Amino acid sequence: MRYSFGISDYSLPLYIDSISNRWPQEAINRKKGYPYVHWLQTISGVGKITVGGQCLELHPGQGILIDKDVSHAYHAVSGEWLTAYLTFGGELITEMLATLRFSQYIQIKNPDQQLQEFVERSYQRIKDEEVDAYQASVLVYEFLLLIKKNQIKNEVSPHLMAVIVTPILEYIKTNYMDDLKNADFVEQTHYSLQYILEVFRAYFGSSPHHLLMDYRVRKAKELLANCPDKSVEEIGKQVGFNTNSYFITAFKQREKVTPGSFRAFFK
Repeated sequence: MRYSFGISDYSLPLYIDSISNRWPQEAINRKKGYPYVHWLQTISGVGKITVGGQCLELHPGQGILIDKDVSHAYHAVSGEWLTAYLTFGGELITEMLATLRFSQYIQIKNPDQQLQEFVERSYQRIKDEEVDAYQASVLVYEFLLLIKKNQIKNEVSPHLMAVIVTPILEYIKTNYMDDLKNADFVEQTHYSLQYILEVFRAYFGSSPHHLLMDYRVRKAKELLANCPDKSVEEIGKQVGFNTNSYFITAFKQREKVTPGSFRAFFK
């Protein structure tokens, strides 16, 4: 069964248009695309998708996210093709997709369990009338983050994840308070700095050093909120910033307020 939402508040940043689970999928040919972003996932059978000049197959568990107004077509390869789908839009959908660096379509070949079950779980909640329009907006946001997480995991080869990405991320979490250098990341992986930077830039749009700064600020926020007896300078040094001015600058770049102003929120 298909559930369609009657959108009463088009100012919502994100909203669900329709959702269905275990749908006997008919052949579709949309030369002008669909007016909403569209997630299509195979439950059983196999489907063939034509999009962006490519022909792709969707096997059980696999899915594809197609942006609005993108020409596409799909049909069953043979026999019955059962699908789950979710269509959604919103006032900020275009900006959200751009921020997440999503292209016209994203195929997820190896989704994690959370993503595989997302439409089924959401469908059941909507069927049981547990979700209103505002909760549905939260569901779309959660879904987009799941797509981003799975996109990164699918694009990074298991080998590079094991020998470069995971060791560096774990090293940062364990040693963020130390004066880490790029040489430390090289030592952890035994790969050249240039190659490490290429891997992180390709898959994260960032560098290990930038992720280190993000993690330090995250830990600083926890201390600022929970340790009122510690000064801002002490906290900055505890999370790995050499000088108070560097800490304040890095914190403000990410949080848009100074550490002192952030702490004032909790008084």
